Amino acid sequence: MRLVTVPFLLLLVCALPALAAPMVSPARTVSPARALLTQAATPTSLRSQLLAYAESAAAGDHLGAGEALSYAGTSFQREGRVDSAIVCHRRAFELLGSEEPLLALVDQLLLRRGAGDAAEAIRLLTAARAASEWDAPSALVSRIAWAHFLQGKADTAAKLFAIVEGSLLPRYDWRFRMARVAFTLKDYRRTVDLLMPVAIRTRGTDDEVIEMLEQAGKETGLGRRLQTAVLRGTSDRDQSEFALASAMGGRLLALTASDGFPLGGLLVPAATSPSRAPALLAVLLLAPGDTTASGDSLALTLSRHGITTLMLYPRGHGASVNSSCPSPEAWFDREAALQARIARDVRDAVRGVRLATTVDSTRYLVVGVGASATMAVEAATLDPRVKALLLVCPAPAPVDRGPTRARLAQLGLPVFFQIAPDDFDATYTITDVLYQAGDRSASRVVESRKGGGGLVQFRYDPALAARFLAWLDATLLPGASPPTQVPAPRPTPPAPRRQG
Repeated sequence: MRLVTVPFLLLLVCALPALAAPMVSPARTVSPARALLTQAATPTSLRSQLLAYAESAAAGDHLGAGEALSYAGTSFQREGRVDSAIVCHRRAFELLGSEEPLLALVDQLLLRRGAGDAAEAIRLLTAARAASEWDAPSALVSRIAWAHFLQGKADTAAKLFAIVEGSLLPRYDWRFRMARVAFTLKDYRRTVDLLMPVAIRTRGTDDEVIEMLEQAGKETGLGRRLQTAVLRGTSDRDQSEFALASAMGGRLLALTASDGFPLGGLLVPAATSPSRAPALLAVLLLAPGDTTASGDSLALTLSRHGITTLMLYPRGHGASVNSSCPSPEAWFDREAALQARIARDVRDAVRGVRLATTVDSTRYLVVGVGASATMAVEAATLDPRVKALLLVCPAPAPVDRGPTRARLAQLGLPVFFQIAPDDFDATYTITDVLYQAGDRSASRVVESRKGGGGLVQFRYDPALAARFLAWLDATLLPGASPPTQVPAPRPTPPAPRRQG
């Protein structure tokens, strides 16, 4: 699970008008820590710069120093470096005193589980709860409960979880933790109720979940019925995928990565087209949380244009699961390693598609959406056959912005950026940075004027796909050359909209 978010507020500074001079248009400014996010080309250099800034600013700018330390802590924890992350988050909380660095610190303490870590977490969380305007804030109470369980106090944990259970049930990670408590207290019926949705979601691949269900099944006499229920639930979840594949004239594809991990996706073959033989291939790397249904409009349009499309689930999502990564929550504290592995999965998937259908294997297009844009760009650095990128509402994690920008600068590939108002906060501030870093003469930025975000915007506005395909033809068709005229500089993105 990812429980850390970092400050995202941009300050808007309006220049004062000079005497007898026209008004200067509003300009965007960002904090020094946020500015470093796009300048550092590697995680190591980013952390070095953030920590240096925090040290220099600690005396006069507590907010800036705390922000820098929060980013550094997040970068460390994404590589699984728990001790270093704790040092940064603890200092950030001391400087900022707010909930975000507190939760980041506590989550790392409860992950490390060293001597005194649970006790420190309880002390900090209890103080924050006492100062809260709410009687039982779920983010605090749930962690207090889990810390007590890790101390061997299952009864105390159960009483605390009962206070906030309603807000925790939609969260699969917290269902699992509450089930651990119930299982320890030998409340096997409740263990089953909590874990069945988790087992179905992970397609029965989470070893800890299945072990608890099997034991609970033995104790309740429901063992065989539980196994059948998991299989039936998984099959029911797949029915919508099968129906979509059939409606699109495609099929679900089971692939195997080079490390043996199972990869799942939906392959939509190109319609017969005399202009392309064999068909161009597009690998659409779904964003975490997306389903194949979100990309149906784009995939169908590409198919009619003579392009075969594989909509590929990233690890931990859809059918791309196994015991080493059964769910999105398995990403927590190893995002960096999984992103690098998924970038390699793209190349492995291309090899699998070649065995399943006829495609042009000498060149292909990679599509990244939201957070998967980071992995799509990295995939292009690993395979010279990637000749173009479509980045839909790109939203790299803040600490990934610099490396993603550096990779685009290194690649020099034509990139089509498609952004939407519904994804305003996630993409408008970073898209221009990425666009400026790459081949601007061959790249384009298009802003949707209709509703929808991510891949769904192609469903609401068919003209978006037509515009992209015209660009793609000019860029990739044999004998064609990409546009050489350098476009006018991108305008400064509009200011964030007010909420409420």
